[in-house]
Amino acid sequence: MTIKQIRERVNLLIYDSKPKVLGALTILNVIVSLTAISTLVYYYGFELTQASRDICFTIIEVSFGFYIFRYLLKLFYDFHPPTFLKNNWFEGIVIGLLLIEGVAYNFFDTMIIEPVFESIGFEDFGAFSMIFVQLFIFIILLNSLFKQRNFKPWMKIHPGWLFLISIATMTLIGGLLLMLPEMSNVEGGLGFIDSLFLSMSSVSVTGLSTVDVAQTLSFKGQVIVLILIKLGGLNTIAFGALMLVVAKFGVGIKYHEVIEDFVNKDSILKAKSMLAKIVLWATTIEVIGIILLFIGFGSEGTFADNGNRFFQSVFHGVSGFNNAGLSTLHGGLMHPDVINNTFVHTIIFILFFFGGFGMIYMFDLFEIKRLRQRMKTPWKTIEFGTKISLYFTLGLLVIGAIVFIIFEWNNGLSEKGPLGAVVTALFESMTTRNAGFNVVDSAALSMPVLIVFLFLMFIGASSGSAGGGIRTSTFAIMWAAVVSTIKGKPHTELYKRTIPNDIVLKAYSIFIFFIVGNIIGPFVLAISEADLLASGQYDFMDLVFEHVSAASTVGLSTGITADLSPVGKVVLIIAMFIGRVGTLTLAYLVGKKVISKNYKYPDGHTMVG
Repeated sequence: MTIKQIRERVNLLIYDSKPKVLGALTILNVIVSLTAISTLVYYYGFELTQASRDICFTIIEVSFGFYIFRYLLKLFYDFHPPTFLKNNWFEGIVIGLLLIEGVAYNFFDTMIIEPVFESIGFEDFGAFSMIFVQLFIFIILLNSLFKQRNFKPWMKIHPGWLFLISIATMTLIGGLLLMLPEMSNVEGGLGFIDSLFLSMSSVSVTGLSTVDVAQTLSFKGQVIVLILIKLGGLNTIAFGALMLVVAKFGVGIKYHEVIEDFVNKDSILKAKSMLAKIVLWATTIEVIGIILLFIGFGSEGTFADNGNRFFQSVFHGVSGFNNAGLSTLHGGLMHPDVINNTFVHTIIFILFFFGGFGMIYMFDLFEIKRLRQRMKTPWKTIEFGTKISLYFTLGLLVIGAIVFIIFEWNNGLSEKGPLGAVVTALFESMTTRNAGFNVVDSAALSMPVLIVFLFLMFIGASSGSAGGGIRTSTFAIMWAAVVSTIKGKPHTELYKRTIPNDIVLKAYSIFIFFIVGNIIGPFVLAISEADLLASGQYDFMDLVFEHVSAASTVGLSTGITADLSPVGKVVLIIAMFIGRVGTLTLAYLVGKKVISKNYKYPDGHTMVG
């Protein structure tokens, strides 16, 4: 009897029991997953006795065993095991790693990965090994979630609402986790407003904080912030592709322009490959950045311990690429051990430059297939959206750097030397557009530089990136409309392309919404922070700068953040939330939909200007 015949007999025997077994397995999976997550929250969030630790670790081990058993049972009940292995290769690899590490830990009282890290200087790998093992739980959970794409019809809500709800949910969960006693060095844990503020800043990848992340948060709290940054850093195009893969939703207002190229022309499978490409490219850039930062930090002072050096590299690599601007160094990049490290500044500058550039534009510029195509057919140039992102990003970068050099040269910049001065100027010019890191004291900047920085923060990063602001595309379209109007042209033109009127109107709508938001916000802050202004320590310009920074998800501050009242902090939380979701998205979601667009009123004429 052949193997194929044996398998056919097995299939016949298990045919009737398959639905019941897999149904029970699904219910158990939910119970075990919730138990495992609750156990991890309890394990890391509270101070435990040794007995409690042992119980928690036993529950985690049992959950690992269940995941292995579940995978093997699903393999057994699948009528085509080779196909199952092929379609579930990722889960198979994770299960294999779990099995290997489980055997190594239970029989040899060690982990396979532990000696590797100890060999490069991680003398105490215990805490890290625990995190590595337990990350498998979340990997399996996420893999299971994205495998289930047949959501009920009531789940098919507008992607804008889903995006809004997901950001709000992540922020609330992150805030509650940061309140746990073990997440900070504050007795009893952080307060709700400060925790929610830091969570919102992390998820919106802004970078403002009412507490010192380096000194106030424990290592566990810093890991939570790191995870929130990574989750929040999923840019709009990745979210658009993810929605198509997970639930086959339509295209939302905010995501339409950045994903229409592959949504309208290609299939769902193409969207899935696009999502995979985004994750691959982003992870690759982050890993390269982490390696270079590990080298650049050196092995002296704060970075003498390789464990801390590794974590600092990971945190700043992820925070840099995702434009978060948060740092686990006291004083951020102005820490004495890195303030004069031009190499580290350059690496982080490159990371947040790429992070704010936009993934689809990076594909267009650097993908091997497209580079070969342009070499073979020189008349084919980069796409229209890529030109806008590239040229306006570089133009604004140079303008900001020149202004910074001119007005800050006698304010300490000249002491850095020619190379250091150029790197600092470029760094500060680019960080205003998305990143939030700073290598100079923002409170000490001259007024002309602060005004230019406000302008750059207002514009923000490119569409489809982790940055905020009105975006370079919006600014470019408005600029083109002004130039075309001055020249008397009937249509808006840019780079030998005619921009449709509806896109021009949308750009101006975003601009107006952003202007209104940044008038209302400082107005409320002027009322809530009246006592702070009366003290003379800060002025109204500091409030404006802070609010624009929050609404543009930049993260630069003149130092007023920690001194804000609870009401002022809530105002900035709302600003960061709206800045992350997008003003136009909110307007479309809450606005009244017209019944028909197939009509036109008579022309109206009036004087303008």
